[in-house]
Amino acid sequence: MVVKICGITNYRDAADAVDCGADALGFILARSPRQITPDTARRIIRKLPASVIKVGVFIDAPIEKVRSAMGLCGFNLVQLHGQEDREYCRCLYPYALKVFRDKTPGVIRLIKSYGSGIFMLDSGQGGMGKLVDMKIARGAAKLGNMILAGGLTPDNVSGVIRNVRPYGVDVSSGVEKKPGKKDKNKIKAFIEAVKSNE
Repeated sequence: MVVKICGITNYRDAADAVDCGADALGFILARSPRQITPDTARRIIRKLPASVIKVGVFIDAPIEKVRSAMGLCGFNLVQLHGQEDREYCRCLYPYALKVFRDKTPGVIRLIKSYGSGIFMLDSGQGGMGKLVDMKIARGAAKLGNMILAGGLTPDNVSGVIRNVRPYGVDVSSGVEKKPGKKDKNKIKAFIEAVKSNE
């Protein structure tokens, strides 16, 4: 199961996440308490192993800006949290990881309409620690490789995985000391809880 640690703002946290077994790291270039500049992301990423998936997080950014950041920073994927439509995502295929929110009316139909092999379902609370609707998550997990985000912590992730069976999980605030600063012990506990369900 893929584990992504999002909201990385510094190299120490990135290195700790890699040491603990994270498969992917997220770098937020959109407005957020965890926002960093492309230059900062590049400096962190250039020190990381090639085996770790580096994900740039954007919200309704011009495609040219996204492509430029991918080249500068070395992102493997771009996570799209805004109103990006199907054509936008197709222009970035196969690097687009579209995020859908569980409270969006008809979200299951919407996910199907994008036809993406990999996508993210989020509670849409922007790092506020709110879990997604489990019934919707179970339905979405049947559509493809779903990464589940929103409200996950070392204490609840194991139960959520057993309930939903996602392809992967994404965590940010659930492994932090404060916004933008990770806690290595929490990262370790989170990843161990995930791997115990494999």
